[in-house]
Amino acid sequence: MLKFDPNLRWLFTELPMWDRYAAAARAGFSGVEVAFPYEYPAAELNAMLRNEGLTLVQILAPVDWEAGSRGIAALPEMKQACRRSVETAIEYAVGVGKPMVHILAGNLEPHHVRSECLAVFKENLAYAADLAAREGITIIIEPVCHARFPAYLYSRLDEGISIIDELGKPNIRLCFDTYHVQMEEGALTERLRKVFPYLGHVQIGNTPGRNEPGTGELDLGYFFRTLEQLGWDRWVGCEYAPSTNTLESIGWHAPFRNRA
Repeated sequence: MLKFDPNLRWLFTELPMWDRYAAAARAGFSGVEVAFPYEYPAAELNAMLRNEGLTLVQILAPVDWEAGSRGIAALPEMKQACRRSVETAIEYAVGVGKPMVHILAGNLEPHHVRSECLAVFKENLAYAADLAAREGITIIIEPVCHARFPAYLYSRLDEGISIIDELGKPNIRLCFDTYHVQMEEGALTERLRKVFPYLGHVQIGNTPGRNEPGTGELDLGYFFRTLEQLGWDRWVGCEYAPSTNTLESIGWHAPFRNRA
């Protein structure tokens, strides 16, 4: 059976962030992922996670998202800031159960040279992977579609795989997000089978509106069955915008969930 975790930046947004954790537990989830949990001290958040019986699945290395940043790891002028961000993320992850850490590459500006940015991204990823490996933490990278991130460093799965292969760090893994993959490449389950050995995380959202399963063009039930057939036994992150409210949007996963 698959195990699902809600991304609390997208789900339970009817509540303040701190209250979303308990709401997820009450709804029957045993894991959550949160992009930027850093507003709370790690020890305080870790205690609450234990009390609610929750695993924190994934966090992002901190960037100024509200100011428009979509990552700094590929930006040559931000190299030192990226290293500090990575160090902050790893230290925080150690204090909250060692979730996966997602390193965002960032959007390229007209003055950037892509080849130089790609080289910097690889350098920063190698640094992050080595630091994370000491703690048994996985680094996640994720190509994202042009439809939402037209200036992002990379958008296709094979680009992510090329980076992983070149660096040869076993704790750098790929995130497969159904929304981004379908919007950019299509052939969802075919691509899933192809990249499966590289996967560290899976996230779901239907297309074209990035809503819950059952509301768009994708048969995500078929996708889930394929995941099970491939032997996936890790988390599936729910990263979608509910078409109604959160609780009404989660009934779709009852046949696939691992917890009643």
